[in-house]
Amino acid sequence: MYRLRYMAGRLNIAIPDANPATMPTQAAPLHVKLLWLPDAMPGTLFSALDVLRTAAGVAQLQRPGAPPGLTWEIIGGNGRALPAPLPGLSASATTTKRGAPRDAEVLVLVPGLMAASAPHLGELAAADAVTQRMLTRHMEGGGWIASIYSGMVYPLMLGLLDGARCGAPWMFQSWLAQRFPGCDLSSDEPIGLHERVFHCVAPALQTEFMLRVLGHLHDPDLAQTVARLLLYQQERQQWVPELVSQRWLGKTADSPVYRAIGWLQAHVGEPYRLQAVAHAAAVSERTLLRHFRQVTGRTPLEYLHMLRVERARMLLEVTLHGTQAIAEACGYSDAAAFRRLFQRAMQMSMSEYRARFALRTRRRYWRMEDQAARVSTGTERADASY
Repeated sequence: MYRLRYMAGRLNIAIPDANPATMPTQAAPLHVKLLWLPDAMPGTLFSALDVLRTAAGVAQLQRPGAPPGLTWEIIGGNGRALPAPLPGLSASATTTKRGAPRDAEVLVLVPGLMAASAPHLGELAAADAVTQRMLTRHMEGGGWIASIYSGMVYPLMLGLLDGARCGAPWMFQSWLAQRFPGCDLSSDEPIGLHERVFHCVAPALQTEFMLRVLGHLHDPDLAQTVARLLLYQQERQQWVPELVSQRWLGKTADSPVYRAIGWLQAHVGEPYRLQAVAHAAAVSERTLLRHFRQVTGRTPLEYLHMLRVERARMLLEVTLHGTQAIAEACGYSDAAAFRRLFQRAMQMSMSEYRARFALRTRRRYWRMEDQAARVSTGTERADASY
């Protein structure tokens, strides 16, 4: 069983007491299905979503470009993803762009239910046969369940906690103990694990609970890191002002790639010289090429080409200059070469782009709008009388 260990205001998100041979030795892919029910306590789902999004962000920060090992979606009782994002949340927040990683463990998070009483809780769960069938199929397929607060009534009804000794929400404990005698609900442990069912007795522990689940099923190191971000850290709160005053924690220095991009943006119209870009970035040419490609996916020259095409698009939209003048403004003396570059980038010629996206009228119509306005107001007739 899990044991919550508070040390000097910190929650130790250590791996639960279990057989080390069964614990993952490295980050295992995990797909989380957040169960949305009509009577759900939405805060339990949103808290879990906060943990998942933070963990995914930290993982991307630590391993840029690596395929995501943690994915999630919000589902209904039938197990299918909801057709639209929840109010106030974008689709990218509620569902990751990529599906579940191959060979991922799949976890269904069962939220707490808004029940007025223990019998009411039983009525809500008993009437929800669709969710019961979905959870049964999920467990038969080797999945995991994490139930929070009164949501534990679902695994209890399905017999998934038979033989376990665990805690229960105090206001429902007596009724649940009578209704489900196969489970010993006398434990005072707030968080626990029985076979493939995690359980937690209080919504206020949702963040710690999700960190425990992530540490067990996905990545213990990542769970520890996220815990330092989301849980109160008394020592760190006290240390930061001192470290800032002593300049240990100061403004982050610009990276070579950032300096290189700034130089390219300021010199779009000049001939490209890698040596000059590397000098501005304060690194060797070889180092710049390696880092630039890792961060942007392009070489500095390819990035400059992108900037030049973007400048040409703007000039084509708002000026009447010819392609030779625009090519020169973008650093090319050979207009034909720049037209080929533009064609490859935009899949259309410069003249075609101007015809489709120009933001000004042709020369023959210049000032005619003003002239027409003057005539319509009588200003032109007044001028003619002098």
